[in-house]
Amino acid sequence: MKLLKETDSDTLFPYIMTTGLLLVITAFFLPVIVVLFVQDMLFFSADHWTFIRPAAAYIGFGSGMILIAIVLFSFLLTKMYSEKKDKPYKWTGFHLVFLFMVVPLFVFSIYHYAYFDEQGVQGNSFWSLSETRISWEDVEEVTRLVEEGSLLVTAYTFSDGHTSITIPYDPQDYRTRQSITHLVNVYNWDVADIIEDREKK
Repeated sequence: MKLLKETDSDTLFPYIMTTGLLLVITAFFLPVIVVLFVQDMLFFSADHWTFIRPAAAYIGFGSGMILIAIVLFSFLLTKMYSEKKDKPYKWTGFHLVFLFMVVPLFVFSIYHYAYFDEQGVQGNSFWSLSETRISWEDVEEVTRLVEEGSLLVTAYTFSDGHTSITIPYDPQDYRTRQSITHLVNVYNWDVADIIEDREKK
């Protein structure tokens, strides 16, 4: 921290600008690679019928990268302003705190997923680090979210009467599609449609 405080903005400028711009640019594609790799490394199991990565996991990770870039740019600009006014710089600690506050966003993004296995459906909501589990035998209600007009199914919700787990649904995801079809046939669930009003999205 002392080193950052004492280093002048001209020395820091190329490093911070390069790092910040790289973070902003790569935030639009790097999260897909990182989330896929880290989640596979941490959570992969041959017992999974399908592993679902919600879009919010990628968005959250990318948002964290952009927030870090904003903090870096803010640090550089406020330091340049202080030097211009010939005042001692007092905002280093403030910016470091904000950098550390972004870290949980990456963690929550990595831990945001859902999967099916032989026992049931497991899901981890974005702001949680612990799994919620519903056994297939305990499922009392299954609903699916359907877009108005296109009738495209975008999500399924499984409920046991006390807990609900919602998973995003992509018809191009073969393993998830096949798993749901198999489960509906085996357990003879009546799947209720919930029409999603596109004007409220």
